[in-house]
Amino acid sequence: MSNAEAAFMQDKMKWLKFLPTCRSILCLDGSLPYGLLKKIHWPIIAADGAANKLVRNGIEPRMILGDMDSVDPNLLTKREHLKILDQDTTDFEKALDFIKGESLTPTMVTGIDGGYMDHIWNNVNILARTRSAFFSRDIVGMMMDDFYQSDDIPLNTKISLFGMPYGVVNSKGLKWELDGMELSIGGKTSFGNRTRCSKIELRVLSGKVMVCISTKDIRDAGFLWRQGSLD
Repeated sequence: MSNAEAAFMQDKMKWLKFLPTCRSILCLDGSLPYGLLKKIHWPIIAADGAANKLVRNGIEPRMILGDMDSVDPNLLTKREHLKILDQDTTDFEKALDFIKGESLTPTMVTGIDGGYMDHIWNNVNILARTRSAFFSRDIVGMMMDDFYQSDDIPLNTKISLFGMPYGVVNSKGLKWELDGMELSIGGKTSFGNRTRCSKIELRVLSGKVMVCISTKDIRDAGFLWRQGSLD
């Protein structure tokens, strides 16, 4: 690993402290953070075809499960796996049931952004039933229905909140504070908000929300306007 790659991974690792403490990682068949997965020593559960990507990148899942229509059969000969042929549930749902049964919750879900738009939306819908954390490309986040506090989040971090499907939220420490704001699918969202100090608090008064925290320093127009420059 080059110095640049090592610095990148170290930077990514620091963002995990803003998530709930997890007991496992669930990998779906989307974009996976291989470097991160090699550094975290939580049990890795692979949903079907995600196992192909993991093994190719030198990562061994503790369990492979699903309907096995995507995984390379050769991978299964030497690895623990569970074939579940229930067509009323997705591989994501099958994996979540297994993780719950093994007392490995809460879990961090990654690879949620793979596939077509309808696939992604279905993954988000399933995720909304849980209190899981997630790591997706340049976003970390969680489903929450209670209270969240962070004492050292970087200033001007981009943060977005969405009702799942509905939530009422109070906030402290955001550029555009939420004072009993109702967030919902098809209604209002708090998209592209910013942290204005290092300590933030979010309180869900009712319902559930998805919190998305950007791990990149996004210099969009709103950020540059705040700095007094559009150059």
